[in-house]
Amino acid sequence: MSDTNAVKWLRTQNVEFNVLEYTFTEIGADHAAEALHRPLEEVCKTLVVKVDGGTSYWVAIIPGDQRFDTSRMAHAVGARHADLAPTAEAEKVTGYHVGGISPFAMRRHLHTVIEESLLALDTIVVNGGRRGVLVEMRTEDLVRLLDAKPADICY
Repeated sequence: MSDTNAVKWLRTQNVEFNVLEYTFTEIGADHAAEALHRPLEEVCKTLVVKVDGGTSYWVAIIPGDQRFDTSRMAHAVGARHADLAPTAEAEKVTGYHVGGISPFAMRRHLHTVIEESLLALDTIVVNGGRRGVLVEMRTEDLVRLLDAKPADICY
């Protein structure tokens, strides 16, 4: 398969990463983790979040085994409200299809919050820009490349 925009961008960043591919059947980090034989806590969800009624969008990166908390996200970014963006909005803002949204090389630059518990892991797996394509990389590299803000955004 050809490289996605996210993979192409990562190749220009002088970081080590592995492209992991699997046969996509259904949206969900649990399905990806099972297909790749990886622990669910290492396979992350990339969520598009709109804050304060849609005045701005953020990215939230969370472990596959945790649940996202919109109130904690709002607090982390200094907003009154936060909600997951509807599918059509998330796809329009990022340029990726839900189930393949990568935090890298989005159509629009979005600020990123990463669940702070992920910082304990040496490597994590995130979407690579297409359903069935994931990228494994050092957590610290992801945080640096995205200038991601660590925060407690899960329960």
